[in-house]
Amino acid sequence: MSDKEKQLLDVYEDGRNAYTYQEKLIAEKAFIQMKADLMFKFENTGFKDDDERREVWRKLQTIAWLDQTLTEIVNNGKIAKDDLSKYEKFKQKFTKG
Repeated sequence: MSDKEKQLLDVYEDGRNAYTYQEKLIAEKAFIQMKADLMFKFENTGFKDDDERREVWRKLQTIAWLDQTLTEIVNNGKIAKDDLSKYEKFKQKFTKG
């Protein structure tokens, strides 16, 4: 297996693993619950609680970043899987001859 094949396979595996994690119901519930808890906390801060609102905002941004990162890993894995499949077909076509 070439280095390129290994690299594509590694990216595919990362994507498959992230997809599995992201699709688990418990993870989805956790994201929803964290966002709901933070929004509740934000809505119940006092007028002068700038520091607390900023902390809530940072946490919401971290959750969004994590979700986006997992989605990117999933998508990269799908692309790598397609590339690997195309490469295998190409390799079979020219090594049979």
